[in-house]
Amino acid sequence: MSKFKHVLLAIAIAIVFAFFIGFGIAAFYEAPEHEDFCEETFYEKPYPRPIMGEAADCTYKEPNEELKKECKDKGDISANYDEDGCVESYYCETCRKKFEDVRENYNRNVFIIATIFGIIALIVGIVLKITSVSSGLMGGGVLLIIYGIIRYWSGLENYGRFTVMGIALVILIWLGYKKLKQ
Repeated sequence: MSKFKHVLLAIAIAIVFAFFIGFGIAAFYEAPEHEDFCEETFYEKPYPRPIMGEAADCTYKEPNEELKKECKDKGDISANYDEDGCVESYYCETCRKKFEDVRENYNRNVFIIATIFGIIALIVGIVLKITSVSSGLMGGGVLLIIYGIIRYWSGLENYGRFTVMGIALVILIWLGYKKLKQ
């Protein structure tokens, strides 16, 4: 087989393998949905002031300090409106925070799963003797590790990012030395 065909096969294996594992994770480990945590609020008509007629006399109401402190770590301050569209009162909306916490755990787990499959693919790629298949699996493994990192990047602290990237760099250098030495 020509060198071009080997390279093309390796690239195809890498991409299809990464998509296969990514869709497998999505199929068997369902992502949290925003709607499961927060009730969607849609207005039946445009938000709530009448187009014609007398304008509502709304005076601005500031949320009290106690509510601001209570909501600081729990969620967002949201308003209750009266029929004229004026703010009646405020409350602490916690659904978004709960969703983000669950989504962060999900992304961490996807990072772990994708990284494990990526490392397995790298190891299998080292062992295999057929160059195009070996390179394709190693490329797919690298793509899976990158996918996992992207999913959890915002949840990692700076030292975690540094550690993950350092480990990835060491593995890639080792792989390059191991595979290209032959």
